[in-house]
Amino acid sequence: MVFKKIEKLEAYKKYGTRIGTSTINNALSRFIFKRIANKFTILNIKLIDERIKLAAKMLGGYKRKDILLVCTLDSAYYAIYNFAKLMNISVNFGRYLAGSLTNINYKNFFEPKILFVTDPNANRRAINDAKKINIPIIGICDTDNKIGFIDLIIPGNNKNGNSIGLILYLLAGELATKEEKEKLDKVALDDFLSKELDF
Repeated sequence: MVFKKIEKLEAYKKYGTRIGTSTINNALSRFIFKRIANKFTILNIKLIDERIKLAAKMLGGYKRKDILLVCTLDSAYYAIYNFAKLMNISVNFGRYLAGSLTNINYKNFFEPKILFVTDPNANRRAINDAKKINIPIIGICDTDNKIGFIDLIIPGNNKNGNSIGLILYLLAGELATKEEKEKLDKVALDDFLSKELDF
């Protein structure tokens, strides 16, 4: 599905991607459009969109086999599965075992050239490993996240699986080859977020 501008705006609202926490890391304040006192923040949709495009450009500089996506959020399972399958990248879903990038004796040893995390706070072990082997890190970052060592921030609600899913869906559209875009265009966003797809 190719989003028109208005459809994308509505999707950002519908899936809560623009909603940040009430806690704010000052380093992320540049991505905030508005603050609702003692409740939540609203992220700048234009900046979310720009960062998704930048992330696609950055990831596009690597072979797919050299990208590792890490996520621990159960509600993001389908989106993670579908993104990884369509893009043909490696994924560590669920508990990340410290040393998975540094200890060749581990069963799930990865050798990525770039790391993509959906939550810098929850994925801290993976980030620590990535810094040991000196590879760049892209992160979906909520307003309360610690962003040390994150090389490219995609601002967004990373507490909600559908929000992460929308970011991945849009990222896939930017990163996809012509053949992959044709496959993605046949998929409804709701299906991408809610079921395992056979690309």
